[in-house]
Formats: sequence, structure tokens, C-alpha cells
Amino acid sequence: MHKNIIFILTIAVATLSACYSTNKFSSSDISPLKGQKEVNVVINFSEMLVNNQPEESHIEYNTKDKNAEETAQWLKEWNEDLRLRSYNLLINALDHHINKNGLLAGNHPNAEYTIYVKVKNINTGYFAGIMNKPSKIQSDVSFVRTGETTPFATISYNMPGLQLPYHVERIALSFKNLGYDLGRKISKNLE
Repeated sequence: MHKNIIFILTIAVATLSACYSTNKFSSSDISPLKGQKEVNVVINFSEMLVNNQPEESHIEYNTKDKNAEETAQWLKEWNEDLRLRSYNLLINALDHHINKNGLLAGNHPNAEYTIYVKVKNINTGYFAGIMNKPSKIQSDVSFVRTGETTPFATISYNMPGLQLPYHVERIALSFKNLGYDLGRKISKNLE
């Protein structure tokens, strides 16, 4: 029994390490952010997949057996609450680290630089008693001069969330984890 627990813990740590080890800057030169007071942050959900399928399939699957009122509530949670909660959690986690460098992240469209988080895939995970799977987001993060399209640094993420029963919150916490990791990397590179 003791060997089984150690084996399971070893696999869990290796899995998390593998996940986090792929989250590295393609270019570590984020020096343009040095001395900046604000950085604009944009999350782009427009071309994302959900569970490796088009978002429309996920919406259709989750609303097909709902009445009009339930469908409207589910769509509000998915289209509004998820995006707002994800953005706020990402910004708060990001600021937790980069504020130490005098930098403030958020909706600052006039900032000289922008961080774009392009969401490629959301794995929603599930919560079913003892059978749980955390959510996970795959995204590309690009650092650009505001108004330009060519990034001066990029990083790809495959970030897990937590195992929670509430669908939207479980996914949003993946963005919080992304914000913490990204904030640590930015802070370290700006020291």
C-alpha cells in the first residue's frame, strides 16, 4: 500500500512538472516592459476549441435538454461569467507578482505594451464524486507593442485548474494558475 501511494504521488508530480516545464518563453527578452507602469491584457476566446471540439458543439451539447430559461442562464454563465471571471482571476494573479516590479496589468488600452492570451483549447474537466478531472487550458501568450502584431516574446501554456464541481469556476481557476505562473516569469525576467 505504501509503495502504491509513493508511486501515485511520483506520477502526479511528474505530470505537473511536465505540464509546467513546457511553459517557457520562446524569447526571454521582455525588457521592453522594464520601467512601464501599465500593461494591457487581452484574452482572445474567439477561435478556441472546447474539449478539442468547436465551441458551438459544447454549447449545443450543454443546452439541448434545457428549456429557454435554463438555456439563457447557461449561456450567460458560459459567454459572460466565464470570460469575466477568467479575466479577473488572471489579472489578480498576474498583478500579485508583477506589482513588485511596479507594473500593473489590466484593461489599459493606452499602455505601450499588450499581453495577448489566445485561448486555443479549454478542457472542461469534470466533477463526479470520486471521479474528478481538473480543467485545463491551452493558450499562446504574446507580448507586443500595442497596435502591432509581431510579438517580441511568446510563451505557450497547457495550464491545469482545480477539481471543483462548478463548471465555470473550475475553468476560470485555470486562468488564475496561468496568471500566477506568467506573473512569476515576468517578474523574474524584469529583475
